[in-house]
Amino acid sequence: MHLKDLKNKKIAILGFWKEGKSSLNFLQNYGIQDITVLDKEIPEDYNRWENITFISWESYLNNLWDFDYILKSPWVSPFHKKIAPFRDKLISQTQLFFENYRGKVIGITGTKGKSTVSTLLYELLKKAWYDTQLVWNIWNPVLDEIDILSWEIHDFVVYEMSSYMLQDFVPELYIWFFNNVFPCHLDWHTSLDIYTQAKHNIVKNADYAVIHSEFVSTFQAEEISWKKIYFDDAKQYHYNDSWFYIWNDIVFWSGQIWLNWDHNKKNISWVIAILDIILQDTKIISELLYQTLPNFMWLPHRIEIIWEHEWIIFVDDAIATTPESTIAAIQSFNQTIQTLFLGWEDSWFKFEALRKNILSSKVQNIIAFPNTSEKIFPEILIRDYEVPFEMEIEGRILQFIKTRSMKKGVDFAYKTTFPGRVALLSCAAPSFSLWKNYIEKAHDFVQEVKNY
Repeated sequence: MHLKDLKNKKIAILGFWKEGKSSLNFLQNYGIQDITVLDKEIPEDYNRWENITFISWESYLNNLWDFDYILKSPWVSPFHKKIAPFRDKLISQTQLFFENYRGKVIGITGTKGKSTVSTLLYELLKKAWYDTQLVWNIWNPVLDEIDILSWEIHDFVVYEMSSYMLQDFVPELYIWFFNNVFPCHLDWHTSLDIYTQAKHNIVKNADYAVIHSEFVSTFQAEEISWKKIYFDDAKQYHYNDSWFYIWNDIVFWSGQIWLNWDHNKKNISWVIAILDIILQDTKIISELLYQTLPNFMWLPHRIEIIWEHEWIIFVDDAIATTPESTIAAIQSFNQTIQTLFLGWEDSWFKFEALRKNILSSKVQNIIAFPNTSEKIFPEILIRDYEVPFEMEIEGRILQFIKTRSMKKGVDFAYKTTFPGRVALLSCAAPSFSLWKNYIEKAHDFVQEVKNY
């Protein structure tokens, strides 16, 4: 989809959140005249956009046949029954960027860990004096970050890519990175196979690749060529105890990092693999790691200690929207965790492993939000909301409160968590049943913790 193909076309913007507004700004700057915005809810200040048609409420998906192209926001599923018949008209900011940008792009994807990998790689490449741009999946849209209308080019663009972006689109990449795949967003993709294949689209037009050997088997043979570089069983890039290696060469000592947990050490090893493709110099890589990692903190809302009061440690892991992420968070605190904020919107996850992990951990108190907490512990279905209770489950005595209120959940955490123990917000599900997104949920959590 070259930009010239948009000229004199009738274009709809589907979804008018942050990326929809960015798309409108981009199209207007490019001189597109016939633009319609489609969203169930239109902002109150819509009148400030002149010559733009807004269609909302129940009719906003009724006339999709009327447009040449539909510029879709990532959160809009192409499998929606009213949208699916017009999938050949759908385009995205990601597609417009890749098909009109001529620089080197490093694509980062995976169910969990991609934000940390993207940010750390970006910081390291900057430290190596490369002109590098970071594009995050969840922050500013790519066409706000990089001006393709003026042919802006960087040495590298590090692009964190979600499955939403990769569904129905195969980007051209210099390096692709694929760290893991777990069941996630299945309500959006409709099945695990479709979700996994969307992630696999990152491999098909790339020069080099970094992939954990555990997930090589998820790819078809024709998807992986001799050019690809594996983080594999040969341990080319690995860590052992406190040391990181490229083959047998030590490149870093982990005693100088904040990211101490095992999943973060895996992320660092994968970043080292990407640096090795670019720099091909172990000494330079080692120097960059020592300059960068001692000052690299965890990202917001990712196992982030946000408050300590009366020796109770409150941890914000609001980004944990899958069971596997919450398992990793619980294991990170091992003996110190006591209280867990759990639940929210059901995205077709399987929770057996999470339940087993919770019951074998030191968790004693659970703040249970609808509706997935009741899927994890169906025993609590019969209990009333907003009333604390104690229940024996598989030989464990747990204290619960079922609630829709973050304030009541935090109050319960303060009353039941012992000094020196951890109260962890790590929900194992998306936030949309009670909050707009995980950031709004995290801000609510932090505010209530500090206001107590």
